[in-house]
Amino acid sequence: MDNIRRWVKGFTGSQDRQYEEALPLTTTDPQSIDDDWIPRPRENPTVRWLLFLLPFCIARPLGLTERRLPKTTSTTYLNGIRGLACWIVFNEHMTMDKYRDFIFKPYGAVKDGKKLEHFIQLPFVRALIAGKGMVCVFFVLSGFVLSYSSLRKVNDPGRPNKQDKTGNRDDLLTSVSSMTLRRAIRLFGPMLALAFITAFVTYYVPWGSVDHQAPNIFAHLYKFWLSAVTVMDPYHWGRLKPLPRHYGQAWTLGVEYRLSLVMFLMIATTATLTTVGRKTVIIFVAAWSVYCNRRWDVACAMGGMLLAELRFAPLSDDVSRLFNRSLRPSKWFTIVPAVFCVLFGILLCSWPEDMPAGAQPYRSLWELTPSSWRPDTGHGSPEPVGGWVWWWGTIGAFLMLWGLEQLPLLQKVLSVSFLKYLGETSYAYYLLQGLGHTHVGNPIYRVLQDKHGWSHNSAFTVGYIVGNIFNVLASDYFWRVIDESFVRLARYVVVEWLGVGKQPNNRLRNSPDSAVGYTPVPTAAPAANDDRSESDNTTVEENDIALKEGFDVNNGGEVRRRRDW
Repeated sequence: MDNIRRWVKGFTGSQDRQYEEALPLTTTDPQSIDDDWIPRPRENPTVRWLLFLLPFCIARPLGLTERRLPKTTSTTYLNGIRGLACWIVFNEHMTMDKYRDFIFKPYGAVKDGKKLEHFIQLPFVRALIAGKGMVCVFFVLSGFVLSYSSLRKVNDPGRPNKQDKTGNRDDLLTSVSSMTLRRAIRLFGPMLALAFITAFVTYYVPWGSVDHQAPNIFAHLYKFWLSAVTVMDPYHWGRLKPLPRHYGQAWTLGVEYRLSLVMFLMIATTATLTTVGRKTVIIFVAAWSVYCNRRWDVACAMGGMLLAELRFAPLSDDVSRLFNRSLRPSKWFTIVPAVFCVLFGILLCSWPEDMPAGAQPYRSLWELTPSSWRPDTGHGSPEPVGGWVWWWGTIGAFLMLWGLEQLPLLQKVLSVSFLKYLGETSYAYYLLQGLGHTHVGNPIYRVLQDKHGWSHNSAFTVGYIVGNIFNVLASDYFWRVIDESFVRLARYVVVEWLGVGKQPNNRLRNSPDSAVGYTPVPTAAPAANDDRSESDNTTVEENDIALKEGFDVNNGGEVRRRRDW
C-alpha cells in the first residue's frame, strides 16, 4: 500500500519537488535506468524474467521494479506535452475514418442544408482530435530541445571558463558533432525496428490490415525497407508520396531529421552572436523560410529555438541594456498574456481541416490567412492536408509553448507522474499507434458492429479503449527493449567508436541517455539523466516526438531560469 500511496502522490503533483535547472527526461539515478526490474533481493532468474514482463505502469505501483520516473524539474512539463500530443494524434487516427462526415469540420458549419453541432466539434474541445496541430507542437519542441544545451552554454554568465573562448568553442563543437551523429540512430533505429515488426504482423496476423501482395515474406520485408528508406532520405524536401504503408505516421520522422540538420547549422552559425543578434537571425530565418517556400516546419523549429533563447536571455534583459536601467515586468504583466497565448494557441492548433471558414471563430480569422496557404494553391509542401492547418498550427504551437513557459502552475500540472510516464514512452507510443489502430481497435469495432449488432458509438468506444490500452502496454515494451537500446547504441557508436568528446578512462555505462521529445513526432525535451563521471565531456542524446533529441549536461552549475520577458 505504501508503494501505491507514493505513486498516487506523484499523480497529484506533491509540493516537495525540487525544480532543477536542467532538462532531464529520465532520472540521474542509475537504478532507474538499468535492467534491475525487481528489487535486488529477488535473485531467482525465472521470477526476475517473469516480472520483467510486467509493464512499468503496473510494476512500479506494486513495488516490483527499482526503476523510477525522472525527477521533476522546470522542464519536465515538456515531456508531459509530448505525451499528450502523441495521444491526440492517436485520437485523430482512430476517429478520422469512422466520423469523417463531421470530425474535421467546425461546430455550427452547414453542409447539405444540415447544421453540424457535435460536441467534439466545439472550439477547444476539438483540440482532443487535432493531430495535425500536434505535429506542429512536436516540431517546436524539437527546436527547443535541440538548441537548449548549446544556448545554455553561450548564455550562461556564470560559466567558470567564460574567458576561455577557445575552450568554449571546442566544447560547443563537440556538443554539436555528437548530437548530429547520434540523431539519425536515435530517430531511425526504432523506426526500422517498427518496419520489421509491422511487416511480420501485416503478413501473418489473419485480422487487421493484411497484406499478401508480395509473393513471400522476404519480398514483403524488402517492400517495407523501401518505405523506410523513403523516410530516411535527408535530401528530399518535398511531400512524401506515397506515405509508408501501414505506418504512415512515420512521415514526420523524415521531416524531423531534416529539421535537426537545419538546427545544428543554426546553432553553429549563431553561437558567437550577441543575444539580440541571435534572436534577429532566428526570426529572419523563420520568416524567410515561410515566405520563400512555405516551410512551416522550419518556422516551427526556429520558434522552438527562439523559446530556448528567451529562457536564458529574456526580452526584458535586452530592453534593460537598451535603456541602461533594470526592467522587471510585474507578475500579472506576464501571466495575463501567457494565459491568453495558451488558450489562443490551443484554438489555432485545432483549426478544422475541412470548411476552414465555415463557422466562428475561424471565419473571422480566415481573412488573415495568406492566399498561398489557402485551398487549391497547388503549392508543393511536406504535409498531407491543406496549408492553412499548418500556417495556424505553427503560430498556435509557438504561442501555446511560450505561454506555458511563463506559467509554473500549468507546468506542475503537466509534470504529474502519469504524463511523465506517457512522455517517456511517447516515441514508442507514436510509432506503434498504427498497429493499435489497424490490428486492435478497428477489428474489435467491426466485430462488435457487424457480427453482434452493437451501435456505431458503442462499438467505437470499446475498440478505442482496448486499442489505446494495447498501445500503452506495447509502447512500454518497445520503449524498454528497443528505444533505449538505440540510445545506448547511439552513444556507443559516437563516443566509444568514433571518439567524439571521449575523455581518457571514459567507460561506457550501461544506461540510456534518454530524454523527453520528439520529437516527432511527430515526434519532443532535453536530457540530463545519464550517470557519467564529472569528467565525461560528452553530449547526451535524448528522445524526440517524433522525437529524440540530444543534450549536453556536463555543466553542473545551475542555470538562470527566468520567466519574465
